[in-house]
Amino acid sequence: MPDLSDTEIREFQQLLKKIYGKEAETWNINLGILELLEKLLRRSNSCGSSLDLVPRPHFAGGVIKWASKQARDAILRQFRNKDEHYYTCLKGAAIGMKTRFELASMGM
Repeated sequence: MPDLSDTEIREFQQLLKKIYGKEAETWNINLGILELLEKLLRRSNSCGSSLDLVPRPHFAGGVIKWASKQARDAILRQFRNKDEHYYTCLKGAAIGMKTRFELASMGM
């Protein structure tokens, strides 16, 4: 595994803390953790693609103009957010993976 700086380790721990809670700060960031994190991000990606297509609320104005704008914006979000993930999607994809992260942290 490539050596990670202390800053990189803290960043991974902070990301995992947002998903799994304070306990993740104590996890040993190793190759197993990074491989699981990659799987988690891949799993959440399809959810994010779907959320990009969900229309945003309609407040005022013509419905046809609003629908047209929503379609345009959905397409733009698809292209713009390729490397971004929705927190909701990460949490959903993370369900059932915590034990795997804990074991990977212990080198198992």
